[in-house]
Amino acid sequence: MRGLLAEALSALGHAPLRYAFIGLCIFGVMLAYAWYLDRRVDAAAMGWMLYLLAVSIWEEWVFRLALPYFGAAQGLELRTVVIASNLAFGLMHYFTLRWKWQWCVAAFLGGMALSRNFQQQGNLALIIALHWAATFINTPRHPGGRPGQN
Repeated sequence: MRGLLAEALSALGHAPLRYAFIGLCIFGVMLAYAWYLDRRVDAAAMGWMLYLLAVSIWEEWVFRLALPYFGAAQGLELRTVVIASNLAFGLMHYFTLRWKWQWCVAAFLGGMALSRNFQQQGNLALIIALHWAATFINTPRHPGGRPGQN
């Protein structure tokens, strides 16, 4: 599993400054969007953006890499395990996306798209960036930030 993670992050390892620059650009766009929404950006908003990055890193490692490839190593068909992993990903979002089943379906389909992209590109950093951006677009404010606006 460790070798698989190293392979999935090899593009990041070969060009860390490039990926750091891209990450800072994404963060900058998020800051600009947050300022556009509220005409201010505070430490809580920046903390929220970094929290979403941490969640994106963890979820992508678990649902695109760890679960599918662990299942495949146990003899299960990779395609079946990818679908099951994304089903779990979608169901988990029932609790995190305002208790609405429509968001679960969207999370499942988005997860399938991310899994397909990962299968084609093999670049976990790219998948994390896509997830981070999509999560921020969906929830640009932290809980408690501008009531009724999240």
